[in-house]
Amino acid sequence: MFNEMVVDGIPKEALRLQENSLMSLRLHPRHAVLESDLCEWARENLRQVLPESDIAKIQRAGYGWLACSFWSNSGSHQRSLTLLKLMYWSITFDDAIDNNSSMCNDPVQAQKYCTLFLDIVFGHGRDSTKTRRELLEEAKQKYSSKEMLPLRLGIQWWEEMKHEGMPSSQQNRFEAELTKYVMAQVQIVRMNEQLGLKGSIPSLLEYVRVRRVAVGAPASIVASEYDLGIDLDPQILHDPLVLALQDAVSDHVAWLNDILSFPKEFRRGELINLVFLIHIENNHILFGDYNGSAVDLIASLDGNEERTGSFDAAACRAWEMTKSRYEDCARLASEIMGSPHLSAMPHVKRYVEAICSITIGNWAWSLRCGRYNAPTISSYVG
Repeated sequence: MFNEMVVDGIPKEALRLQENSLMSLRLHPRHAVLESDLCEWARENLRQVLPESDIAKIQRAGYGWLACSFWSNSGSHQRSLTLLKLMYWSITFDDAIDNNSSMCNDPVQAQKYCTLFLDIVFGHGRDSTKTRRELLEEAKQKYSSKEMLPLRLGIQWWEEMKHEGMPSSQQNRFEAELTKYVMAQVQIVRMNEQLGLKGSIPSLLEYVRVRRVAVGAPASIVASEYDLGIDLDPQILHDPLVLALQDAVSDHVAWLNDILSFPKEFRRGELINLVFLIHIENNHILFGDYNGSAVDLIASLDGNEERTGSFDAAACRAWEMTKSRYEDCARLASEIMGSPHLSAMPHVKRYVEAICSITIGNWAWSLRCGRYNAPTISSYVG
């Protein structure tokens, strides 16, 4: 039955963008121009760290789709361009860790890199006798040009956000969420290390809590305020309904990413993924006494139909969970809009629409970009 519901390990429904009145695709009317501007900015500023072939790929990468959720009422062209740089940075930062054999397997090395990023961009724990330039020069002795790229990009978008008028309270919130996101990457690397060395598999609940932050959606939610040109009252941000909506949006982004990336990650031996952990939970009796390494675990799965069972079943369950979070987004948004207290407060409607659209922006980009080797949906390819 499950084989009829999936294609190449991915549920068919996940490969078809679904919109409604709240979660609708809002591409910037000039998104192609913004993507071109991003490419030209990279050509002018990143020639020392990126070859021309990589710079040319930036315009084809579809970052305008990933950031489209912010643009229904964008404050300015410059703010939208800054957000494109933030989207581009998130991909380069993820790749810098994943593609470095030391960092992706060693949480100590990953933490050094992540701490350095926070030192350079935000000044966390920075030696007062050293400037950003000096820290960057020291980093060049240790890291490759592609690992240096996120450090340079972070400085760029952060200084632009401040220069373009991000309120100080919003700066503090964004910095806090971005810091959590950066350090959550270390937690994911630590989970991979524990699996690799001891066969220690995190619980589904533990993984979900970390992944919700590690996907970066909470930082993007704060960035949506910046793009809209608003600074929400803390009373709104601390409301239980609003907090629940933020979690639902973050989970949808994270879980959809896991579903679409699982076949690619599994081929690469990366097992810390929602689909794999659901499969383990579904077959606990077969894995309950397992205490080998990740390499041994993959070897034990190869050709073992009893242990693999059907990853399709796990993928389908992951999709049902993801659909449920999508429905939660719509329900919570409606409850917020219908609340006399919340709906009467300034900017709530625009904020709710913007963060709900993050789900669609991420979904559309994921299907379009080819990063996860998922089949594309022609009706959403521009």
